[in-house]
Amino acid sequence: MAIDKNIKLPQKFLEQYRKNIVFRMFVSIALFTTAGVLCAAIDFSETRYPVMGVVMIMVVGFVLSCLVAGLHRILFRKSWSGTITEIDADYHIRTKNKGFTKKLIVTLTIDCGEKTPRKFELLHENMDGENKYFTEAPYKVGDTVVFLRGMKYPLRYNIDTEDTLTLFVCPYCGDINKAERDTCYKCGKFLIK
Repeated sequence: MAIDKNIKLPQKFLEQYRKNIVFRMFVSIALFTTAGVLCAAIDFSETRYPVMGVVMIMVVGFVLSCLVAGLHRILFRKSWSGTITEIDADYHIRTKNKGFTKKLIVTLTIDCGEKTPRKFELLHENMDGENKYFTEAPYKVGDTVVFLRGMKYPLRYNIDTEDTLTLFVCPYCGDINKAERDTCYKCGKFLIK
């Protein structure tokens, strides 16, 4: 499913999005080039399987590209848009040595016009107190959301002027921002609200 043609994202947001994708591709190419130079510089001829050394270095280069530049989000994900039909949130608590971690997992069910609705999971760590997805929900049932290739989370598109929404999710890093902010306090990217 592609993005609905009626959706028009702000020019400032699109410019920043394109710059972000180009920068991430540049970092990925630099990492692959470094892996290629390492393959040329290291002599694998005396090893039992010389080809495996080259393959391992290139695999490490790809994994580093995914970890550092998020290459997997650009290559293996598609852009789409849809309407949220259901929001389900649940806490996941894991005990560790003399303590525990508390994570909030939010599952958005999104109708994209496909046979089966799309499920999208959001993970937020160390959420204390009341569930903010129901008291000050960054997403609401009936919202149109847009997911662009390379992003971490979908962004809300149709926001009513009378909406009492006080929180927004940054589509790049996933952090929750207050409504008065124009840019994400964590990554500095432009927010659509």
